[in-house]
Amino acid sequence: MAEPKRDGTREKLFRAAVKVFASEGYKGATVREICALAGAGNMSSINYYFGSKEELYKEILDLIFSEYQKQKGRQTGPKNRTATPEEQLRHFIEAYCRMLYRGVEVDEDMRSIFMAEMSRPSPYLDQMAAKYMMPQAGELMNILRGILGAKTPPQVLLDCGVSIVGAIGYDSVAWRLFAPMVPDLPDMQLYADGLAGHVYRFSRGGLETVKKSLAARRTVKARTEETETRKIRSR
Repeated sequence: MAEPKRDGTREKLFRAAVKVFASEGYKGATVREICALAGAGNMSSINYYFGSKEELYKEILDLIFSEYQKQKGRQTGPKNRTATPEEQLRHFIEAYCRMLYRGVEVDEDMRSIFMAEMSRPSPYLDQMAAKYMMPQAGELMNILRGILGAKTPPQVLLDCGVSIVGAIGYDSVAWRLFAPMVPDLPDMQLYADGLAGHVYRFSRGGLETVKKSLAARRTVKARTEETETRKIRSR
């Protein structure tokens, strides 16, 4: 995830807030704790630089949720508009993995905030969802529609999309738990591209199976309708 802008006291407050919100949650975090960690003796510093604790938290969320677009822009640029649906899926997965697992010192805490928002939403998640998550979801649905076909049922598209994003996000919670089972388990920042490659290949295999299943269903439906039509005509 991206590094916040450097600006002396403001940056110290921002970084301190990321740590406090990550450990205490949105409701549990206090202005006093944030200022103490930042070494800011004046309790009104947050109001001066950010407006309020709420506005500071929203700025952190905005940084977290905007990172996907930044990663995708660095990675693909204008060429994504002419890419095939399969190439667009690879770009999407790579950007999402880099959003979650590549970055700077505050990344671990920002991932904690992100996962907390998914399980215990703050009052501001709806704003972030409307601004960032819904466009991302729409982008993924369009990519999947391009791979599976224009008439693919919305529920099938949703199931496939959730499976892809879920495969990426699960490791942000469980990766450390795998260490006893997998010798020399790499750090997720180092493995982000490897994970992206695996999720892409696995997703392509799953999508191909779904595509064949949909085609088989359409064939059965067409045959059933043809049989019913013949019955009606023979009466």
